[in-house]
Amino acid sequence: MKTAVYENLRYRIITQELRPGEQLNERKLMDTYEIGRTPLREILIELHRDGLIRRFPRSGTFVAQLDFHFFKEVIEIRINLESFAAQLAATRITSQQIQRLKKILQRVDALQASDDVNLEALTQCEFEFHDTLYEATQNQKLVGILNELHGISARFWHYLVFGQQELKDQFIDLRKVYHAMFERDPESARSAMETHIQNFVEKVRDMIV
Repeated sequence: MKTAVYENLRYRIITQELRPGEQLNERKLMDTYEIGRTPLREILIELHRDGLIRRFPRSGTFVAQLDFHFFKEVIEIRINLESFAAQLAATRITSQQIQRLKKILQRVDALQASDDVNLEALTQCEFEFHDTLYEATQNQKLVGILNELHGISARFWHYLVFGQQELKDQFIDLRKVYHAMFERDPESARSAMETHIQNFVEKVRDMIV
């Protein structure tokens, strides 16, 4: 239950349903999620550690503002760490995880072929792809760090209102990552992931200059 609430709140913050600077009312959250005060506060501590909320004495809890300097710092770490993660995953990924990545991309194909593209569903596919890749590293400490960095990056993605074409471009990159996983080629996996992150950064830069 607590994990599901954490994941839902995290997703709502990342996708801008809960906007930067918006105050989070603990009583309303307890009622919405039918959860007690203690587990909710444990969830808020986790979100604070993720850099997604800020807590101020006597003022309350707020969705963290977006800081482009902080984003730059995150990307400097992520481009190296996630490339390493892809390299590591290519040597450790299981057949079941490769099949999971394949099925995610098949869902993407079906969604993109629709006359009315569901951007939320495509976003979920992007999250699931990265989650599966992180899991394939078989390094839980690395998974935790990557989830935090990906969440911060994704907030900027949604804040800048990327659309269908941008998501399509992201999946072109991720297909190359998938093929490297399928071939269990660590160097190709590292290169493909590095290109994926660099392309993401270029799109963000184009939107803010």
